[in-house]
Amino acid sequence: MSVRETIDPNSSLWAWLAFDLWFHRTQRGLSLAQTALIVKVTRGTVSNWEAGRFRPNDDHMVLLDEAWNTGGHFQRLLYYARTGHDPDWFKQYIQYERAAGIIRMYHGKTVPSLAQTAAYAQALLRVAGRLTEVESESQARMKRQEILDRPEPPYLWILLDQEVIESPPGDRGVMRDQLAHLLKLVESPRNMVRIVSRSVGWHPGHDGSFQLLKINFRELAYAGAQIGGRLIEAGDEAATLAIRFEQIGALALSRDASLELIDRTMRTYE
Repeated sequence: MSVRETIDPNSSLWAWLAFDLWFHRTQRGLSLAQTALIVKVTRGTVSNWEAGRFRPNDDHMVLLDEAWNTGGHFQRLLYYARTGHDPDWFKQYIQYERAAGIIRMYHGKTVPSLAQTAAYAQALLRVAGRLTEVESESQARMKRQEILDRPEPPYLWILLDQEVIESPPGDRGVMRDQLAHLLKLVESPRNMVRIVSRSVGWHPGHDGSFQLLKINFRELAYAGAQIGGRLIEAGDEAATLAIRFEQIGALALSRDASLELIDRTMRTYE
């Protein structure tokens, strides 16, 4: 059975789009290569769209709707796939994370995965009651961090509430090592960690954590929520979160003051 044949159009809007690309093409008796000529991509790209591995853009769907006279079907489907909730969003997020040139994160409760130590990740998972996932999930998070060791790693900018560095998930030694890791992380000029002081009070980040990924000239976002989150591929919503990141950053301590606070807090766990 091919990857394409495993696509269930009822599983998500992205799967529906992949299925409909295959369905409409085969109903017209067109080959992958013939369809590729219509949308000005390679045969392999069309194959990957139908398998759900790659995602088309607006220009591709405009060309397809015009050529197949679908009344805008594929443009609408792409729009709703981007703005709706995809149950399999995390797989796509990881692909975006690997391709990102700039990653910006605001977290108000915990250190984000890309900056966690293995011990801190395991402690968080235990506190959350995810006991069967402790080893596999912490290893997966460490694997994700390999992008920071590339010859040309992404820029990583993190904003944290002061509460994060003052909330050890269990053993105080784990938190001490986690804060030491943050200090080590910012030795790279591509990385930045800044703290929003408790004295700031309410700020735009109190609605929840979020992350912004810039891939070439495209900006995407992820908004955290209870039991899961939402990958945001629509430009307007991502732009709104980018503005919020700047608003929170304007309230944060400077780089040096943040590092001083992290170091001072770390010493309380000795």
